[in-house]
Amino acid sequence: MMFLSLAGDVLWIIALSIMAGGSRVVWSRTEPDVTIPLQFAQSGAPTWRVKRWIALILVPALALLVGVLLVVFNRNSAADPQSALIFFGVRATAAGLLGLVHFRWLGSVIQTLEREGALKPLQ
Repeated sequence: MMFLSLAGDVLWIIALSIMAGGSRVVWSRTEPDVTIPLQFAQSGAPTWRVKRWIALILVPALALLVGVLLVVFNRNSAADPQSALIFFGVRATAAGLLGLVHFRWLGSVIQTLEREGALKPLQ
């Protein structure tokens, strides 16, 4: 069942590259001194803010850590086909969910920064 393990790796690579690309777009549209909100934008709710390099690297780095942990668990599990299929499903689902959460968060960041006038125009 090495094929399922490799397919899971491919899905994580795709998810992480999409997340990195989205972060790069927000990076290019902000000035170095802009602080990025870490919470989803809500009507007037206070949010934590951190420097842009921390915020835009933090989420993809955490997703990479989750992916590595899932690979370790997958490699250390029994080699039977049922567990390989289960781990593939978990890895595929987690990659997709983390990618979606990341893009929802980036959308919220863009909306918040646009309201504040902190975004550069699209080029």
